[in-house]
Amino acid sequence: MTFEELDQRFPNGFDDAEILGLTVDYQSRTATLQISLRGNLPNSPYRDQYRQAKLTARDFYYLSIEPPDSDHLRPQGPQITVDGLPEDPANFPLFEHLKLTLPAGAFCCRFYVHDWNSFIHLAAKNAEFIWTEDAVAEGD
Repeated sequence: MTFEELDQRFPNGFDDAEILGLTVDYQSRTATLQISLRGNLPNSPYRDQYRQAKLTARDFYYLSIEPPDSDHLRPQGPQITVDGLPEDPANFPLFEHLKLTLPAGAFCCRFYVHDWNSFIHLAAKNAEFIWTEDAVAEGD
């Protein structure tokens, strides 16, 4: 599954998601993000209720974390708030400079980190998503 397919599964996509942790396993080429995101419709009374999940990028090609800009060097809290977006690898500075391309079928995404005013970039062959915490059902 690609990042774009995952993003379309949720009413709010990866907008205002929170990254709680990041684990990178170079031997198995996996990057796992522990995240918290909204899974309810935008017009739901439970719109702002978050659930914890795990997003795993398998056979990743690159993972790049930009440093915070100089006005955002102090951590704001225990998680970072992000907006997940598809990314064109041709616009990724390293690829643009070296004129590299990814294999067919690979996906690229980036997470804009509000707390840092910078990005986390990721490209992988596929991704999987699992909820790790149950949500309160609408109407409860």
